[in-house]
Amino acid sequence: MKILDTKRLRVRKLTPNEYGVLQAFKMDSWVQVVSDSQAYKQFGNAVTVSLFEAIATNIKIAILAAYESEELNMENQTMENKEIGMNPPISEEEAPQAVAVEEATEEKAQEVTNILPYDLAAMIIKFLYDAGMIARACLTTKNTTTLADHLEENLDQVTIGNPKEDLRNWDKAREELEKVLDEYASLGPAGMYGIKGLTPLKVRMDQGERTPDLYNAIVATVR
Repeated sequence: MKILDTKRLRVRKLTPNEYGVLQAFKMDSWVQVVSDSQAYKQFGNAVTVSLFEAIATNIKIAILAAYESEELNMENQTMENKEIGMNPPISEEEAPQAVAVEEATEEKAQEVTNILPYDLAAMIIKFLYDAGMIARACLTTKNTTTLADHLEENLDQVTIGNPKEDLRNWDKAREELEKVLDEYASLGPAGMYGIKGLTPLKVRMDQGERTPDLYNAIVATVR
């Protein structure tokens, strides 16, 4: 790079020392032991520490903001799940506590209970962790959900003893589905694609189907 030297009224190259200053190095006691050409290359290959620090600081701020936004979305999603009767997922940090079997469960072990796939998956993963078969890193929402989906797909509702009343809120599911259909209908031709995708779910419900697959499909749609 060349600059105008106002003292001598000439155009000159930046010196290696000036390159070091631009790269934020402390040049007070610096001694050049290589040629100018090599010094230029070395300073050119260096990282401007103060600039990188400023970039890293802003990256950190963005990551924390995204993390807080994700936590807020999870809280909102949990509230939505409760409203529609779904069993809410647990966060990564809460997993060890959330999957723990409560002490009161031991006292009620003889009672007839109905266990939802997600709850059973959480209990299984917690048991494997306590037994030393899996690492703590496995206590995650993703692993619990994957196991729950497998149980639900292969065993439908997992029942121990006589099943209790169905915990799925079908009336709420119908209400939400019809509300979304009305919203698409108000869009005219632009909403036909949405109506086409949702109508089969309503038909299945009108025909009396009450399966986990249908319920989960409705919940995923109305979100």
